[in-house]
Amino acid sequence: MVRPRKKLPKSVLFERVKLLDEQEGHNVFGGFRPVAKASELEKAHRAKKSLQRRAILKEEKKAAALAAGLDWQSDSEDETLPKVKQEPPLPDFLNEQDHLQFTLHVSTFIPNVLCLFFMLCKALVSVRRYSEALELINYTLKLEYNTISDEKREEFRSLGAHIAYSTRDPKHGYDYVRYIVQQHPHSVAAWNCYNKVISRFDSHFARHTKFLLHMRVEQKDCVMPMVIHGNQFTMISQHQAAAAEYLEAYKVQPESPLINLCAGTALINLALGKAGNMTLWLTFQEALYNVARAYHHVGLVTLAASYYEKVLAMHVKDYPIPKLPYEDSNLAANKKPGHCNLHREAAYNLHLLYKKSGAKDLARQVLKRYCTL
Repeated sequence: MVRPRKKLPKSVLFERVKLLDEQEGHNVFGGFRPVAKASELEKAHRAKKSLQRRAILKEEKKAAALAAGLDWQSDSEDETLPKVKQEPPLPDFLNEQDHLQFTLHVSTFIPNVLCLFFMLCKALVSVRRYSEALELINYTLKLEYNTISDEKREEFRSLGAHIAYSTRDPKHGYDYVRYIVQQHPHSVAAWNCYNKVISRFDSHFARHTKFLLHMRVEQKDCVMPMVIHGNQFTMISQHQAAAAEYLEAYKVQPESPLINLCAGTALINLALGKAGNMTLWLTFQEALYNVARAYHHVGLVTLAASYYEKVLAMHVKDYPIPKLPYEDSNLAANKKPGHCNLHREAAYNLHLLYKKSGAKDLARQVLKRYCTL
């Protein structure tokens, strides 16, 4: 198959025809140009004939179109209109003075846009479209610092913390709550908000643990990270670690009712947790007595009475009273009965509960049975 010869554009043909004009324009005064090669002259003649044929064909098409009553338009791709230099539509747009005025206009326009964004975020929060509101807040806070003021950034971060407080998946708004806590480390309300946010995480959140450790190093007089850490240990039944955290907080604020309650609860849980590991009845009886004493101290008299009764129901073997270093070791060991038994202490406290409740006969009976020599 023979490929058709590519049609040369008119610009190339005109360039070749110029060679013939140059060869014919020789004169004595203008000098003689170098003689062109035979191949170049042949190409120039063919180009001239091709241009003539194209001109004739063009005239025929034009005549046929006009005879048919049609508008004639040349479909030649080579015919290009001369380029006309166009003036810009706004030649004096934004000169120095106008540019200054435009900049001032933008500087007053941006705060209005930020206010509009903030109102839009609040509207999205009101209809519980939290993800879209957080996305808009994130885009806004990525603006340059000279674009948005610190006050406006604080408003957007506060709104992000509110979203994290309200939504079920607070992972995307956790950074805003953490920022609020960093700005107000001694605010109980800020820590309550933070605690509610992290309590919604299903699994252990590593960033939260690192943040609490960081806050404990930076703010050594702040007890809320210790309390939150202790609460987390309590939730996973690590009562010894929880008690250590609560006691550290107790050293800083010994008068705080919340810290005292948390520390007491952790110690009670610690005492109850050791019951399964005790092998001696004496230790087990002492643990029950300590639990009863703790319930009695906080006013839970019903539970205290039940544990006092458990102590009285137990029988413990007596052991000799240990001798002091300055006592004579040759003396016989004193085997006074009841030395290792807590029946008397439990009975006395139980009789106080019975007496306070109005059961005086029952209180007298307990004293007569356990506290009479």
